[in-house]
Amino acid sequence: MTDIIGRLTFLLLIGLLAGHTRANDTPDSDHRTTPQPTPTWTMSRADAGASGAVSHTLPRSLDILWETQIAEAVETTPVSDGVRVYVTDVMGGVEALDAETGKSVWRREFDTGFVAAPGLYLPASVVDDPNISTPRIPIIVVGTNEAIKDKDSQATSNPTTNKDANFKQPLLVVGDVEGNVEAMNPETGESLWKFVTNGEINAAPSFFAVPRIEQTPPKPTDRSSDSSDIDSSNTASSDNTSSHPNNYEIRLLQTSQDGNLYCLAAHTGELIWKYETNDQIRCAASIGSGKTFLGGCDSALHIVDLATGTAAREAMPLGGPTGSTPAVTGEEVFLPIMDGVVFAFNSTSGEIRWEFEDPERLQEYRSSPAIGPDRIIVGSNNKHIDALDRNTGKRLWRTTLRRRADASPLIAGTDVWVASSDGTLLRLSLDDGTEKWSFESRGKFLAAPAILGDRLIIADDDGRIRCFATNGTDP
Repeated sequence: MTDIIGRLTFLLLIGLLAGHTRANDTPDSDHRTTPQPTPTWTMSRADAGASGAVSHTLPRSLDILWETQIAEAVETTPVSDGVRVYVTDVMGGVEALDAETGKSVWRREFDTGFVAAPGLYLPASVVDDPNISTPRIPIIVVGTNEAIKDKDSQATSNPTTNKDANFKQPLLVVGDVEGNVEAMNPETGESLWKFVTNGEINAAPSFFAVPRIEQTPPKPTDRSSDSSDIDSSNTASSDNTSSHPNNYEIRLLQTSQDGNLYCLAAHTGELIWKYETNDQIRCAASIGSGKTFLGGCDSALHIVDLATGTAAREAMPLGGPTGSTPAVTGEEVFLPIMDGVVFAFNSTSGEIRWEFEDPERLQEYRSSPAIGPDRIIVGSNNKHIDALDRNTGKRLWRTTLRRRADASPLIAGTDVWVASSDGTLLRLSLDDGTEKWSFESRGKFLAAPAILGDRLIIADDDGRIRCFATNGTDP
């Protein structure tokens, strides 16, 4: 009897152990991998301030993940919602490619051409979505949400597709050489509305959000230097307002060579306000502290109040024209001009903090700067890439290229990415400018790459789109 009881006790213990093991072997156990949010690249210069920088460094070893040939040359930076990659070409094509394979999802043909990068609006840029990692757009409180319609603006909207538009509708916005601005459904390529300007579009649109007037506006954060800008650091908090689908009106800013900055209702194309300068505008409108900053061919830096569309202060003289997009972070604004000077301004006081001019040879700047933690990176038409101290303007290092880089430099963590007109893609050390990696293409690179998480996507003027990713050898 004792022997039987002993064996039963042993079997019972084995059963209990097995049951314990099965109970802990569940899908929610610690060994399960937590899904990572899908990365995006919605703005050609990384964020609403056009900083030209992201904080993370790409993997050390990169290979071509996929390569796709489209019909025409591409002179613009792609954008991506993480599912598709969107490119525009010089002969009027807009194409969506699968982000994982590079295969074409849809393509639209327009009787025009594109030299301006597209812009992508995603609802996650306003309200938190744990499944998507995307840069936030500023939230601006204004006195009214009523659009000011301009009878001469020739704005048209598709009432069938756009009658129930709200901020949950993603948008792909493109501007062409004929002056047309068109919003599309990024999933299908279907047109939603078109707005007509009187000049060529050379730069991507910018976006910001306005809480709807019937809602209680969110309280300004401590980071805001202007009460009209709820989020001057370009990161929005999910608890600013509820996530009701009609909480926000999304607005976009579009510059044109007709000398105007247009503010449009992003989901209808209606004109909200228009700001006029004295000459062509070729840069994009950067956003910070409740204002937008733009340089122009009238040799001035314009600072415009986003709530009213009027000048926030008198235009600041630059001493020469510029087509570069100002890079803005906090109260710092960095802007080079074609005549060889790089300026650092205080965005609130308008004070020139410093200016840099090459003492050896006059440079010509046509691209936009990138802002690093303690330095900015600028590229000149004289084939030079310079790192300038962010506080003093002192040159820290210089790298000379074989050919000039028309594309603006891009900072990713500890690296500087430079795409040059001889088809060379360079990875330089942000610390000292030494070359760490390179790739050569038959086609010319005329625009900066896009950073999509741990991948890099770039297009050339042969119409070839390449996606680079880790080859798995990184430690």
